[in-house]
Amino acid sequence: MKKINIHTYIVIFILLYVLAAICSLIGYANNEGTLVLTPTTEFLLKLHSIINLPTTTIGYATLGKGIYAVVGRLILNVLLYSLVVERFVFCLIALKRSVLKAKFVTKKSKQAILLIEK
Repeated sequence: MKKINIHTYIVIFILLYVLAAICSLIGYANNEGTLVLTPTTEFLLKLHSIINLPTTTIGYATLGKGIYAVVGRLILNVLLYSLVVERFVFCLIALKRSVLKAKFVTKKSKQAILLIEK
């Protein structure tokens, strides 16, 4: 595995943290019964269960009940998802480079064949 691109990781972390915070607030509003359901809030409510998946599955949710536990779970989830998304972006960029390199090599070999034929 190559080095992690820290700039991409930080940008993805910040974006996912904001999204996770919004989803968490919508989830807690739904638990309190004060949420007005619109298509956007319904989507974010469904996304809330996906974003909370890793720490909820391993049982971290039962360890702490305060605000620090909620923020800790949120940060742990976002760290994990940021790593997965960063690796996905890395794979896409590597695939793009290899395809472009193959096209460049093919183009050069075609030019070489044309020069040989002349």
